[in-house]
Amino acid sequence: MSDTQNPTSPETPRENEISEYVDGVKKMEMQGYESGIKKARTALFVTAFLVLLGEVLSISLAGLEWTPLMIGIVAIEVGIFVALAFWTKTKPYTATVVGLIVFVLYWIAAIALNGTEAAYKGIIVKVIIIVTLVQAIKPAKAWEDTKKTL
Repeated sequence: MSDTQNPTSPETPRENEISEYVDGVKKMEMQGYESGIKKARTALFVTAFLVLLGEVLSISLAGLEWTPLMIGIVAIEVGIFVALAFWTKTKPYTATVVGLIVFVLYWIAAIALNGTEAAYKGIIVKVIIIVTLVQAIKPAKAWEDTKKTL
């Protein structure tokens, strides 16, 4: 075979090599965004645990009995945050934004039901959760945008 019959020379990269390189770069970018997404996932799991702990303590300290309705309400509250945490694996941006909105609404509902005292209870933990979720929005959006181009 002569050099004129071989259309690709060693000096010019083939088209699929370039696309493989670009895909590799995009995958590396996605890995960089995953640390922010992992923080959001962790924050959502921690939120689920804290909601469970808070509800168990509130019901116990109030001397109320655990009825099936109460168990169902607590399970739904906790389940929402657990489901959102798992959802960050496929749709991190949507899950993080929804988690942030649900957490803030949960806090507002606690204030409405329990008075202004609920606004200040555990405020440091609440602020940390909110800040973590807000910080995770940008890498989560970038991760989803990058994934769309792959």
